[in-house]
Order: sequence, then structure tokens, then C-alpha cells
Amino acid sequence: MELVACLMRLVFRLCSLFPQQRKIVLLSRQSARPLDFVLLEPELARRFPDRRIVWSCVTSIGEMSLPLMLFQIWHVATAELCLVDGYVPAVSTPYAHRCVVVQVWHALGAIKRFGYQSLDTPAGRSSRAARTLRMHRGYDLVVAGLPGAVASFSEAFDIPAEKILPLGLPRVDYLLSPDLEPTRSRRFARAGRAAEAAFSRVGAAGDGWRTVVYAPTFRKANADSRWLEHAVTSLCSALAGTSSRLLVAGHPLDDLPEGAFDLGTPVVGLRGVATIDLLHLADFVVTDYSTVAFEAGFAGCRVLFFVPDIDEYRLSPGLNVDPLVELPEISFVDAAGVAGVVTGTTPYDAEAFESFMARSAQGVGVGAIERISDVLERGLSRVEAREEMA
Repeated sequence: MELVACLMRLVFRLCSLFPQQRKIVLLSRQSARPLDFVLLEPELARRFPDRRIVWSCVTSIGEMSLPLMLFQIWHVATAELCLVDGYVPAVSTPYAHRCVVVQVWHALGAIKRFGYQSLDTPAGRSSRAARTLRMHRGYDLVVAGLPGAVASFSEAFDIPAEKILPLGLPRVDYLLSPDLEPTRSRRFARAGRAAEAAFSRVGAAGDGWRTVVYAPTFRKANADSRWLEHAVTSLCSALAGTSSRLLVAGHPLDDLPEGAFDLGTPVVGLRGVATIDLLHLADFVVTDYSTVAFEAGFAGCRVLFFVPDIDEYRLSPGLNVDPLVELPEISFVDAAGVAGVVTGTTPYDAEAFESFMARSAQGVGVGAIERISDVLERGLSRVEAREEMA
């Protein structure tokens, strides 16, 4: 690991011998086209017409190749501005760079612990790896989705809270802004067609069904490797015979079987459809420790937390928000409790979730793209000032 870090720094130093280029680089290990970057790009092009916008992202999550790593190092060494949406070693491992680096984290908040919060747990990185590869170093600023996440982000990135700006994310504009209605409608319609086509294969398409979107977070080191299968089976069993259907929006790294099944309740697993584009189909969104809960809140969904493995999750990676403690009215260890609310046997406590959203979001709304772009504009102004002094 130490050898890899030294080689990365050597390559970076060699690339830094070349002049900076008038380019803005978007780097990601999360996906090929992160939604927040897609939404931000037109505003970047409008504000910075003299800069080239370069994408340097994985083809799909978890598929970092050596050529891509080298390209990312080159771009970080020669760009004026770099945006990242997660931990990118090409940014963090080198000791210093000339460009401005802004971390636009890929989640609105931090329900589960991550980064430096979860070191040396089964679900986290080792202290040695974090130290050697300088995890989350090199950021000039961090954009946090919500004000309620600033303290957690400060711990997770191991940086001062004053370097974290709770500006919202472009996806908030995507859900709320009238200006993005055409884009939103196209994507929602495409997602809806995919879901209905899949449900039709088990006779559960059309009206008359109560749709539950199940969107759990990814388990990196869960003791039960078949946890998703067990969770889906238990939800289907609890919802059996209730005119409910289950739409599983798993994490891209989950072993989610694509297709339609009947497990007592019609269930569909979809690949290649963003969870955010399925929210409009939901009568209820069921999650656990995923920040999709915040997206669902902005989308006006009714949210429930299903946390059968919470005792394990409290230990690794740990929790910033414990659903059973902070939202006991809408959080359940057993699937029967979820089914009771979904079917109306137990009333849904909308006030509990609305209060949680109010505490977390604290006034964040439409305008995130503009707010973030304002910050980037100021960052590029600093680069130009340095160039003039050089």
C-alpha cells in the first residue's frame, strides 16, 4: 500500500510539471454520470464558457482501473478546479495541488457513520489505509447537502466544520425546481414504464396496488451475506394478501436479482434505474440507514425505517442517526410493524418525519445549483489571482 501511494505521488509530481489547463474536472468513483454532476454541468458551462469541462468517472461503481486512475491523477495535477462526489485517491493521496478541490458529497446527509468515523470497523477502512492514502485530504471545501449533517461530515472527513458548506445538492433542485420539470418528467416516466413492465410479468401492473419502494443502504460487511434476500422475503410475507407490491431499489453493489417475482407479495427488482426516479411511484418508501430518506422527504413521500440488523449496525459502521431513538414512531425491527403502517392498521405519524426533516434540512430548498456555482466561481477567482501573481 505504501508503494502504491509513493507511485501515485511520483506520477502526480511528474504531471504537475505541465502547465495548468483551463478546465474543470468532474471525478467520481460512484458512477459514470452522477446525477448531481449532470445537473450542475449546464450551469458550469454557462458561467465558465472559457473552461473545458472534463468527466473522469468510473464506468460503474466499484470499477476503478489503472488507466482511469492515471487519467484522474493527470487531471487533478493540471486542472484549475476539481469536483469530487466521494473519496478519490487521485485527489487525496498527493500532498499538495494547484487546483481548487471541492467535495460535493453524494448523499444529502449522514445517517450511518463513514470515513474517519468508522475506521477499523468491519464496514470501514483501516487506520493504516486511511493514513497511507491520506483519505479525504486535499479538499478546499466540502458541500454538505443539509445543515444537520455538518457535525457528522466534520468527523467523517476529519476537517473543521467551517470548511463545510450546507448548500443543498443539485438533486434537491431536481425534485423541487419548476425549471427542471421537463427533465424530471422524462426520467420519472421512463422509470415508471420500467417498473410497470416488470410488475406486469407477475400480474401486478396498473391501478389498485399499493406500491412500497424498498431502498436499503449497502452493507459492506454484514454478518448475514443474504441479508437483502431475508429482508425482502420478510417484507413480502408481512404484506401478503394486502394488495401491496414491493419495488426493491437496491444499491448498485447489492446482489439484487433483476426481474419480477411473487413471494406472497408481488416484488420487482430493478437495475439501472435511479432510486430518486422511483420515489414518485411510492405510497411508502421503506429504508433503513440510507439518506434516500432525505430525498423522499423532499419528494413528499411517507417514509418508514425497517432496521432488523440495527444492533449490528450500531457497532459497525455506527450511526449518526439512530432511527429507533430519533424516529421511534416510524421505525421497526420487524416487518410486521412496517406492514401495519403500510396497510393502515397502524396510523402513519407524518409529524414525526416532518419534524425530523425540518431539523435536518433547516430551510434548505431550491437554488442549490446556483449556490454551489457561486462558491465555485469564487474558487476559480482565487486561481486566477494566483496565476496573475505568478
